[in-house]
Amino acid sequence: MSNKREIYEKWLQLVWSQGRVEETKNLLAPNFVDHRPIPQFANNLEGHKAMAADFHQAFPDLTITIEDVIVEGDKLVGRYTATGTHKGTFLAVPPTNSKVQFSEIDIVRFDGNKIAEWWHHEDVPKLIQQLTLA
Repeated sequence: MSNKREIYEKWLQLVWSQGRVEETKNLLAPNFVDHRPIPQFANNLEGHKAMAADFHQAFPDLTITIEDVIVEGDKLVGRYTATGTHKGTFLAVPPTNSKVQFSEIDIVRFDGNKIAEWWHHEDVPKLIQQLTLA
């Protein structure tokens, strides 16, 4: 698996959409760094696995639609839209059963065929607004 886009897509689909955090061993470098973690999660590989599992528990039917991918050298920029149903607690907001939609832009750096670093910007205010107005 050497195609950066393919690795990125598998990471979003397997780890984030399907909650298969065990796949991080195939997709993320052991020294993985999240440059903008949610405060209660460490910025390393174990923290990432915990955050993805927590997110999947909150939005078990999460669907990700990739809008754009740009690859240059060892970096990839991706933009996607995610939709799901709020079935579990997320950022201290109890389940609302609301349908949500939000967008994210990622920059990832690869070390060989694994994602080593992640910078991301998601529309958390829009997501929280959708949950609290439910």
